[in-house]
Amino acid sequence: MKNEKGVIFPITVLFSFLFLSLFFHVLKLYETEVELTKYEQQSYDVDSLMQMAVTDVKAQMAANVPANSAGKGTFAYPNGNAQYEWKQFTSNEIKVTVTVVSYEGIRYSAEFTISFPAMELIEWKEKY
Repeated sequence: MKNEKGVIFPITVLFSFLFLSLFFHVLKLYETEVELTKYEQQSYDVDSLMQMAVTDVKAQMAANVPANSAGKGTFAYPNGNAQYEWKQFTSNEIKVTVTVVSYEGIRYSAEFTISFPAMELIEWKEKY
């Protein structure tokens, strides 16, 4: 029994340190997952803003294209804003640039071409 004196405390400290380091590592992984989930939700919000903006821009152009060959404006939504600018590229094609910014600060820009009489999307380019 005298040879075992002083062995229990170092082993307890070693296991405690190991347990605490694993605990803090898992805590850091959880924090990273929460941030990723928050960013993913913001990305979904910006994507839905872009879809709403494209629909509204198409409706705006359908009302104004015969009279105007260019236009720009801003739409305000509950979770962000959208700015658009369009120009008539050819007699039956319109080039549109839309920039969407959410209230969280996420920005999403796209440039697309629409056929005029049918108002169908022909080409889509995302801008970074």
